[in-house]
Amino acid sequence: MLKSMTGFGRSEGETRFGKVLVESRSVNHRYSDINVKLPKRLVPFENRIKEIIRSQVSRGRVDVSIKIDALNGANIQLQVDFNLAEQYVQAFQTLKEKFQLKEEITLELLAGAKDLISVKEENGDLEPFWQELVQILKGSLEKMDEMKCQEGELLARDIQMRLERIRLQLQEIEIHSGSYLEAYQTRFRERIQSLLGGVEVDLPRLYQEIAFLAERMDITEELVRAKSHLHQFAQFVEAKEPVGRKMDFLVQEIHREINTISSKASDANISKRVVEIKSELDKIREQVQNIE
Repeated sequence: MLKSMTGFGRSEGETRFGKVLVESRSVNHRYSDINVKLPKRLVPFENRIKEIIRSQVSRGRVDVSIKIDALNGANIQLQVDFNLAEQYVQAFQTLKEKFQLKEEITLELLAGAKDLISVKEENGDLEPFWQELVQILKGSLEKMDEMKCQEGELLARDIQMRLERIRLQLQEIEIHSGSYLEAYQTRFRERIQSLLGGVEVDLPRLYQEIAFLAERMDITEELVRAKSHLHQFAQFVEAKEPVGRKMDFLVQEIHREINTISSKASDANISKRVVEIKSELDKIREQVQNIE
């Protein structure tokens, strides 16, 4: 089953630190790009969180946000930087004397000073909290994955429809290619004889050159490779593992074969079908950019 790289999941639960909310978002990205936003107290868990995400997401940009709504279980301490306070007092006193100010240096004035009072949390042992957090995290990732699977199903249907259109066009090109080569050889032979008039010519050598030119215009190998790539692509649509990069590569290979067919076969009927195939390939390529 194909998976889109676009998804969203939200999960929350009660823990010893209060209510925890986890939101997971995934969007297109050529490689795997994982970003985690979490409170300071949970920074020790950052690498573990990324490993869990990495084990479930192979490609795409994933942003995970973890929030704690309450401070339950946390021991809060206020710390005063007395050295910094002394410098503030001296600075205020200098300003007062310099500009002959009458206002007094008050506690209210010092309370507004930056970095003078800091908050420190004593969390104690975080390991019991990790077991609670990981369940909420996985719940969010599972919901995100469900959304990615749902969109992946829609992408798969669209791609299968376009693959069938390409297959039918290739089939028509293959049917037409035989008669097209015969007609080309006949026209070329008649043209040469018309130009030569009554001049004698080595007919075996002439026919040999005509056959050589016809061989250069033969598109059998390109058709075989294009159909093989198309069959392999159809199998990827049903694959259970991530196949986005493989699909991207195959689209390029099919496009390469179609370009060669177009350059070899200077035929209006074939050219028309080549244009149709390229149009479908371009639409498939756009869809593949969003497949994990």
